[in-house]
Amino acid sequence: MHIELRKLKIVAALSEETTCYTAEIWVDGERAFLASNRGHGAADMYHAVGSVSEHEVDAWLAANRAPTRIGDSVLTHNLEFEVADLMTRIEEARRLRRACGTSLVVIDEGKVWSYPLKGRPAAMVAASVRRAKPDARVVNDDDAAIDAAVAIMIAAAGTADAP
Repeated sequence: MHIELRKLKIVAALSEETTCYTAEIWVDGERAFLASNRGHGAADMYHAVGSVSEHEVDAWLAANRAPTRIGDSVLTHNLEFEVADLMTRIEEARRLRRACGTSLVVIDEGKVWSYPLKGRPAAMVAASVRRAKPDARVVNDDDAAIDAAVAIMIAAAGTADAP
């Protein structure tokens, strides 16, 4: 089952206890739900617009995704956790793309690094970085590298929170 968010709109100004957002949830290439949260601490709301039910998606996620651990509690992965993960990935990718406008972003030795451009052409900075670190992967203008960098950053953030 392939689950993706489309038309994600986050309203930070209205986010109080939870993220205020609207989005479409697509399952296996078809629009399945309209999702939203008003940002006041309540659970996400899903309005089914396709043939798949929230129960079917939750059952598949529970069987195919690792459980979520919060302190001593172990919770089965469900659509709300999946949407939160997808929103995090989308927001991190957006942030990284913005950073690529003012910095050269590279992946080297399993970490994400940025080098400020300071008015210099990105190609010049990239050439300098490649001379010093020939195995570095430049993220700017490479969607696959952006996805890899986001995965590294999220994994690093997850281990930073671990005890």
